[in-house]
Amino acid sequence: MSPIRSLCWAAGVLRPLTEFRPHLDERAFRYGDGVFATLSLRRGRLLDAEAHLDRLRSSAAAIDLGVPEPVRDVGRLSDILLLLGADGGRTTDGVIRVQVSAGPGGRGFGRGEPGSWELVEIHSSPDSRRLTVVVLDPGEVPVPALPRVKSCSSLAHVLCSAAATRRGCAEAVRTSAGHPLEAAASNLFWEADGELFTPSATLPLYPGVTREVALRVARSCGWTVHEGEFDASALARARAAFLTNAVRGMEPVAELEGRRLAWTPELESLRTAVESERDELGVPLDGSGAAAGRD
Repeated sequence: MSPIRSLCWAAGVLRPLTEFRPHLDERAFRYGDGVFATLSLRRGRLLDAEAHLDRLRSSAAAIDLGVPEPVRDVGRLSDILLLLGADGGRTTDGVIRVQVSAGPGGRGFGRGEPGSWELVEIHSSPDSRRLTVVVLDPGEVPVPALPRVKSCSSLAHVLCSAAATRRGCAEAVRTSAGHPLEAAASNLFWEADGELFTPSATLPLYPGVTREVALRVARSCGWTVHEGEFDASALARARAAFLTNAVRGMEPVAELEGRRLAWTPELESLRTAVESERDELGVPLDGSGAAAGRD
């Protein structure tokens, strides 16, 4: 991101990152008692912003937390990002992380003070990579306890990422009862016989916002898309595959289980359409979008 100041927004206060330290009684620090959202800022536009904040609110409600006013809507979040150094210019890229933590409490699992507080950070966008993927055995890593809640208690995702590193791959796909689910922070799609397949949202996985965009755009472009409870053997028939998440978008898989996959012109056209829609619907940070239209 250019320019970016080394700042964060914590509980209504703008402060240098070097000066922010979580208190020992902070619930997200001690117990993962909080939720978060990750958004992409691309060329000065905040992608899928409304959908991500909707997910933040629903995740918070699922664990009985309120969302603090500064990050309750896109307009207020946009104002915070401008304070943090995002200028709305077309060269402004970054990764936005918004966290909501339960209020401070003492030792023990019971919550202390009511309420919650927010933390907003901007990070640099990741470099592109050659995406290699391995499929894990059932039970090799745990399934998140609340798979549809993007909580700060993310040990299952950490272990999934660590398993990929052990296998010498960029990402690992966890499985449950023999069904492929998702990677540590991405949803899985594959193409076989000219049709798309993705694990069903009824499985214990997090159906991400970018997954929903990919499904909608693929169907509008004429693709047949199957959402289901597939056996891991179905991946052996994949000619191509991709992962989706908020930061990397629709990312082609170069190798799956050591097997090189194709990337067809039809899939590249789909990726272009997905990213074009995300760009078109993105909220600009120059005051012409949601931030300018709120009360």
